[in-house]
Amino acid sequence: MRAFHPGHEHSALFGVNTDAIASFCRVHITTARRWKRGEDPPFTAIRWIELMSTGNLGFVDPVWDGWTLRDGALISPEQVSVSTGEIRALPFLRTLIAHYQTEQRLTRQADWVSGRWEPAKQLEVG
Repeated sequence: MRAFHPGHEHSALFGVNTDAIASFCRVHITTARRWKRGEDPPFTAIRWIELMSTGNLGFVDPVWDGWTLRDGALISPEQVSVSTGEIRALPFLRTLIAHYQTEQRLTRQADWVSGRWEPAKQLEVG
């Protein structure tokens, strides 16, 4: 058995205590200790530990690299936080925007038909 060190191919285990590894992966503490000592854990266990210890969703799918889960919120690479409620509201917001855009378009069409439409005035730049 080889000893674990920070440059090890499973560096996700470095800095994560065995109790946390056992809890994350739902394995016995002795299994977590073997992994820390250098025994190869399953690939999925490594990915799960990386996700749980860093919150980086790039371990799940590369397109999510830089996105993290922290304190129940989804954090973008630009550090914009989104709650689960905001994510759930997206379909309703999209519907609301579509209705607003339709209303604006129909109002302009009605003004054109009734002859009340006026083109926007040109702004003078200078």
